[in-house]
Amino acid sequence: MSPTTPTPDETKAARELDRLTGRFTQAEELLAARREELQAAIVKHLKARSAPGVTISDHTPYDRVHVGRIGKAGGVEPLPKTAKLTYEPAKVDAACAELDELTTAYNAAEEAVEKARKALHAAIVRHYETRTLGPGKIADHTPYRRNRILQLAREAGAPPIRGS
Repeated sequence: MSPTTPTPDETKAARELDRLTGRFTQAEELLAARREELQAAIVKHLKARSAPGVTISDHTPYDRVHVGRIGKAGGVEPLPKTAKLTYEPAKVDAACAELDELTTAYNAAEEAVEKARKALHAAIVRHYETRTLGPGKIADHTPYRRNRILQLAREAGAPPIRGS
């Protein structure tokens, strides 16, 4: 075979990396969509004053300060310091139920990203260690640059490939 024609092992490795990169990218896109849904619900409930910010933060992955930032970015007007709101328990319960559901979906999407990332990183390290593909070729089939490939290999304890 000529130097430009990939071997069957190289082709197989590249296809695996492409497949794992696709899964990782899809998982990241789903996570971004779940984050947007959750943050839109936070803004909705802050604007409607369906629940206090502290309660909202208790039912999301964000602390109360971050919930406040999300609200501010979403155009929620701050309450005057002297304002005393009374929240209806039914509205608070409904808001909390919605936020719990969205938080569960967000957390599942986060776990999917982590699972896809681990699988991709394991394949990167495996193909680097076995010298099936060099770091440049691995970078061509993943969302990472060559230096990140080398960093992942180094962190995994893979011996360096000289001249690749």
